[in-house]
Amino acid sequence: MLMAPMLSATVRMSDAAYERLTPEDLGLPPEARMPVRFGPAQHWSPLVLSFPHVGLAWPHDLSAKPQVDFPRNADYGVHTLYDLASHWGAASVTAVYSRLVADLNRADDDISRRIVPDHPAPRPRLNPGLLATGDEPGADRDAGRPGRGVVWATAIGNVRLLSGPLPYAQFRQRMDRFHAPYYRALEILLERRRKRFGYAILLDGHSMPGSVAPDLVLGTLDGRSCDSAIQRAALEALGGDGDDGPTGIQLALNRPYLGGELVRRFGRPHEGLHALQLEVSRELYMDEQRYRLYAFQTENVGTEPSTPRGIYGEPARASTSLQHANTHRKPIAPNSRQARRLAELRSRVRSLVRCLAGGNLLATQRPSPPTPASAPSVG
Repeated sequence: MLMAPMLSATVRMSDAAYERLTPEDLGLPPEARMPVRFGPAQHWSPLVLSFPHVGLAWPHDLSAKPQVDFPRNADYGVHTLYDLASHWGAASVTAVYSRLVADLNRADDDISRRIVPDHPAPRPRLNPGLLATGDEPGADRDAGRPGRGVVWATAIGNVRLLSGPLPYAQFRQRMDRFHAPYYRALEILLERRRKRFGYAILLDGHSMPGSVAPDLVLGTLDGRSCDSAIQRAALEALGGDGDDGPTGIQLALNRPYLGGELVRRFGRPHEGLHALQLEVSRELYMDEQRYRLYAFQTENVGTEPSTPRGIYGEPARASTSLQHANTHRKPIAPNSRQARRLAELRSRVRSLVRCLAGGNLLATQRPSPPTPASAPSVG
C-alpha cells in the first residue's frame, strides 16, 4: 500500500489545508465542544466565509429544547451553495447551534429590557447593521422584525421560547459560550489573512424568503463595509443588476438588506478588513413548503487547467464540510425550471467566491507572500 509522503513542520505551517482553530483559540476550555465548524481552504486566499444562521442544534444543558421547526428558524442549507469554496481558497466558519440559542448576526448588547430586565446597558437596534444610541423607540418589538435581538423571545410562527424574563447571568453565559467564540474565530482567521495579503475579506452567507424580491441581495452597508473596488467586482461577479439571462435571476445592492452585525463589525476598509453579505432567495435552492433542498450533482473540478491540486496531488473535490452538514432532510429532485435556476445560482455564487478569493482586487495593499519560516501560526 502506498503511503502518503511525510510533510515537514515548515510545510504544515505554510499549507492552508493544515489551518486549525481550537477551543482555546476561541476562549473556551480545552474540553469544550466547539460551537463552530471550521472548514480550512485548500490554499491561501484573502477570503473567509461565514454562515451564522445555518445551525440546527440545541445545547442539551441550556434549557428544555423548544418544540419548534429548527430549519424554518435557520438560513437552512444556504452553505451548501458554497460547497466548492475551499477549492478556490476560502476558509469557512459555520454555526453549529441554532440562532434561537443566540443570533450570531446581532451584537451582544442588542437586547431589550423586556427580555433581560437586569441588563446593565442594553442597546436594542432597529437595524442590526447600524449602531444603536440607546433604547430606541420601537426597538422593543421582539416578536417580529425589525427589532429582534441577539436572543429571541419567540420563534418564527410566534412560538414562545422563554417562559419569563431571562436573568442577565444566564444571558451572559449564552454570549460567552456561543456568541463570542464565533466572533473570535472570524477575528483570528481574518487577521491571519490580513498579515499574509495586506487585506482580508469576509463574505457572510444568508438566505431570505422567496416572497422577498429580488433573488439576490449584496449588502455592504451602503458601501461603508468594503472598498468600492471590491463592491464593484462582487456585483460584476454576481451578474450585474436586473434580469440576466433566461433564468431571470435578479440582483440588488443593499436593498432590502444592508448587512448585519458581522458585516458592521468586520467591515473596516481603512484597516484592510472588508465585509460583504449575500442574501439568497430560498425559492432558488429549496422547496419552501416542505423545507427540502433541491438536489444537485456534486462536481469534480479537478479537470480544469487552472485548478490547484490537493495536498498530495489529487484533484480537488467539493468540500464535504459544506455539502450537507447542518442539514437533515433528504434533498428532492427539482423540476426543469427549478434545476436551471439552481444551476444559475450556483454558477453566480461560485463566480463571487472565485472573484473575492482571487487575491488581486487590492493589489496595492498586498505585501510579498511570507516565506514558510515566517508563515502565521495556524494553531
